[in-house]
Amino acid sequence: MAQTKYNSQSLIPIYQIKKGVIILKDGSLRSIVEVAGVNIDLKSPEEQNILFNSWRAILNTLEFSLQVVILSYRLNINPYLTFLKNQIDRESNELLKIQGEDYYNFLTSLVTQNSIMKKRFFLAVPFTPLTFTPTKAAGQLSASFKNMFNFSREAFSQVSPISDQEFERAYQQLIIRQTNLAGNLNKMGLSCRVLDTKEIIELLYNLYNPELLENEALVFE
Repeated sequence: MAQTKYNSQSLIPIYQIKKGVIILKDGSLRSIVEVAGVNIDLKSPEEQNILFNSWRAILNTLEFSLQVVILSYRLNINPYLTFLKNQIDRESNELLKIQGEDYYNFLTSLVTQNSIMKKRFFLAVPFTPLTFTPTKAAGQLSASFKNMFNFSREAFSQVSPISDQEFERAYQQLIIRQTNLAGNLNKMGLSCRVLDTKEIIELLYNLYNPELLENEALVFE
């Protein structure tokens, strides 16, 4: 029995990305909110409890599911070490030069024995428009379950899963969810921002090509 071959793109359930929103093949929408990380270990027990309780309160008030995505990868600091070495070699003050060399040796030893990791935190905010009628609901739900476990189907389709009018209505509801969530996170003291279309494309590309992130260099001035 011949096996059907599929390209990697057909396995990704994304139809389109526009207006900073991911449109999935099933017609549902996703917006991506990046949240700045917090070092819990540097917080006092009281501050930790406040953060945990605030996060619990946010989750308890949500009327939709929320996906947490953590992107973790090794950071290449070799360009920074080269820059640092050049700065030390040009330093005329002997005391500063000695301190710089100590710092350089410390960093070199650190990256030799450990991987320098960078982490980014994202929240995927969903919205699924209700486009079926009550009389057809049972049949459409049955078809959805059959389609869910049909692994031969393509994730990409030439036919739009949602009309422009449906998208605009769903988009407005998604923005409300996104804004409320960001506001609650800001009250916790967490800075966050919504990714635009270009940033979402870059994020997805990096998620599916993690080896390319290993070459990202430390940004310095």
